[in-house]
Amino acid sequence: MIEHQEIWAVVPSAIWDGNSLLSDKAVLIEGERISAVVDTSSLKNISKVELSNMTLLPGLVDSHVHLSDWMLPSFLAAGVTTVRDTGNNLEWVLNARERTRIDPRSGPTIQCCGPTLDGSLVNWPKISLANSSRDEIVKNVQYLVAAGVDAIKLYVNLDKNLMASAVETAHGLSKYVLAHLGGVNALDASSIAVDEIEHLTGCIHHEHGGESPFSDSDYLDECVEQFLQNKTTMCPTLMVWDRLSRINESTFFYDKRLEWVHPQIRSAWSRFPHRNLEPELKMKRQESLITMKRALREISKRGCRIVIGTDTPWPYVIPGFAVHDELALIVESGVLPEDAIRMATNDAADVLGLTGEIGVIKPGAIANLMAVVGNPLEDISRISNVKFVTHRGHNIRLEHLTAIRNSEFKLGLKDAISELIVGVADTKQLPKSPPVVFNN
Repeated sequence: MIEHQEIWAVVPSAIWDGNSLLSDKAVLIEGERISAVVDTSSLKNISKVELSNMTLLPGLVDSHVHLSDWMLPSFLAAGVTTVRDTGNNLEWVLNARERTRIDPRSGPTIQCCGPTLDGSLVNWPKISLANSSRDEIVKNVQYLVAAGVDAIKLYVNLDKNLMASAVETAHGLSKYVLAHLGGVNALDASSIAVDEIEHLTGCIHHEHGGESPFSDSDYLDECVEQFLQNKTTMCPTLMVWDRLSRINESTFFYDKRLEWVHPQIRSAWSRFPHRNLEPELKMKRQESLITMKRALREISKRGCRIVIGTDTPWPYVIPGFAVHDELALIVESGVLPEDAIRMATNDAADVLGLTGEIGVIKPGAIANLMAVVGNPLEDISRISNVKFVTHRGHNIRLEHLTAIRNSEFKLGLKDAISELIVGVADTKQLPKSPPVVFNN
């Protein structure tokens, strides 16, 4: 197999370049970038990888993860070449970002938010900073930006005034702001210029059957109009709600992709408190997912920007491979496969400030590529059959990733995210979010 040579060619049966499906074309890679997209007939005296019956696509992006060391090879194995960490220990995640920058074969490109900014009550102390005043949250935003984070993440216990102060400060420092909403609803968050809303929070009561004013078409119209006017992006993470509502299904327990999950995390998932919820509450969570899908279909149809995120590593949200599952749920909601894939490629690139760098196959773009058997634009399930991956021009070998994974699995879990997951499994307790107050 070809390593990181000066110039080499990838020759698939078809190329989806981020906009169009191309045939009889090859991608030339020089260093870490794409140097050209050429006719296959022009290839002479050049090393090449031929990918018969495969579609070449830009590497995927997971815009909502919480990272641990053991996850990194799994993302690349699934063709996910870029991730955004939306809440973690600051020192750890900055170090991980640097490690994968130095060695692209060790894991995906990482953007990060550092710890989330919560209210005076903090839901996840190991990965959050408390804020009880405007001065405090302004200083914490400034601290995180100075430390080098790529974006700011706001969390559930912030009120609207503190959230507004954080947004104003972050934007003044040219930083993007995303929020997992609690007591602040989505209309209010959009009105104060929060750039992105996670999980459809502030729109839906996930734990209570998807209670939402979205059932009122006038309210949905108002939300969409404001999201469009304010350019508010949505990151729905259907995966996490789906898995938590169906956590006892044996399909997940016997998923072969669990081989990419650390054994101690697999054990924690098997003990998670959601397994013991009352049947009525489980059904309400499933109803919530249906409400989310309907809302998502309408939001997408009307032109709001959506990006793909998974909330890895909640139970059975398998790093990297969960993006394939999220795409399937998005399509199941009524979105076309090509539009869904855009959410995980060039739309995500725009949100991450990497327009033209990732999420596309064109000259000058970073050579983050994946190839799958068949055509995922016709059948989204094809996105799961990954056979070839490059990250920053490196041809990533599965055996290399397997070796990294096996080495990580021999180590104990000491990072904040793994400890959080194991802690929830052991204590059987989850923090409560404040109720959403809708303006309808």
